[in-house]
Amino acid sequence: MLRSGLSLRLLVVTPAVAIFLSSMLVNVGNLGFNMIFSRLMGPELFGQLAFLLTLKLSVLSLFGAAQMAVSHLVSDCEPRGRGALLAGLSVLTRQVFVLLSLVFLFAAIALWLWLGTTALPPVLLFAALPFGAAFSVLRGVSFGAMHTGAIILSANLEMGVRLIGALLAWQLGLGLSGVAGAIALSIIAGWAVVRRELPAPAQPVELSGLIRSLGLGGAAFALLQLAQVLALDGDIFLARSLLSAEDGGLIAALSLSQRIQFFACFSLATVLLPDLTRARRTGQPVIVALRPVGILFGAVSIAVLCATTMVPEWLTDLLVGPQYRAAAPLLRLAALSAIAFTLSYLIATALMAFGDRRGIWICLTVAVVQLAAMALIPEPHLSGFVMIKVSCQLAACGISLLLFAVRLKCSLLTTR
Repeated sequence: MLRSGLSLRLLVVTPAVAIFLSSMLVNVGNLGFNMIFSRLMGPELFGQLAFLLTLKLSVLSLFGAAQMAVSHLVSDCEPRGRGALLAGLSVLTRQVFVLLSLVFLFAAIALWLWLGTTALPPVLLFAALPFGAAFSVLRGVSFGAMHTGAIILSANLEMGVRLIGALLAWQLGLGLSGVAGAIALSIIAGWAVVRRELPAPAQPVELSGLIRSLGLGGAAFALLQLAQVLALDGDIFLARSLLSAEDGGLIAALSLSQRIQFFACFSLATVLLPDLTRARRTGQPVIVALRPVGILFGAVSIAVLCATTMVPEWLTDLLVGPQYRAAAPLLRLAALSAIAFTLSYLIATALMAFGDRRGIWICLTVAVVQLAAMALIPEPHLSGFVMIKVSCQLAACGISLLLFAVRLKCSLLTTR
């Protein structure tokens, strides 16, 4: 009993749990942002805001692949070589910042000349994207070195500035431009917290090897991000041409619930990668890095399955409104497919810590097969789409689990 109590206390204070709880708070803030402004703005204006947010998330997802690649490099680097790695990342980050600033400056000028003052919201967003690129690299360093305080503070400050700043801008009558400005400021605020993670280089740095390593790692994680978009959101695009408008709306509602489930656990992947990489490099038991992630993922998955089984109508009303209640009977299957994909995603990330990209190819291949099956179904319908998704993702999860079990067994035998 004493040992189990001590293990529980140790679990509570691990970086994985602290970052997970922080991520949950950020997700609640983001959900609150959408719920508040969908009511304040009305459908037409909120649609414009949703487009801006989609644009922002699309660009930041590419930066997120770079973040994971940087995290992997930093955690895999021996202490004696870390200074040179950080110096190289510092130089590269500055160069990318300048390059993106020029690109987005020309894009902003072109938009302004084309659209006039209506281009102000995307122009404000473009102004922050170079900071977003630097922010992703700096967060990758923070995760690789597991600087928990900086990780938590930057994420929550970004969310707080976005939510409070947008509300203030709206109350001041600044409209969509004010909200876009608050979103831009939130990115800069997050960057400001971690800007000292990279020191100024004291001497010239060779970048060719670093660029090659980041390119290979970033490409792998970009493919994993692509798999996530195809697996969770690809059916939305197919539904526009294959299903009725009503069923297309229900597919979008189910997809939203799946994204909430996935992003509730996404922070676990950002912790799992550097922890496993570090354990492999130092010869430590990998089970220590796996345990908190497995427990937290299991807790979230059980809670989601219980909620979607017992109160699907209430959840549907809360997330998207009573007009989408026809999707409630399928909510549990949608949650199950999201849980299966999330586990496949975590396994693919864990395998990357061992230099194994097969988990990524499993996720991507099954996502493509899933969409092909939906497109070729003789009589497309809502329940058919949902059944295809859950079947494909459960199959991918089973294959990924088998692959990871073999890899884990080999790792355990090696460390003995």
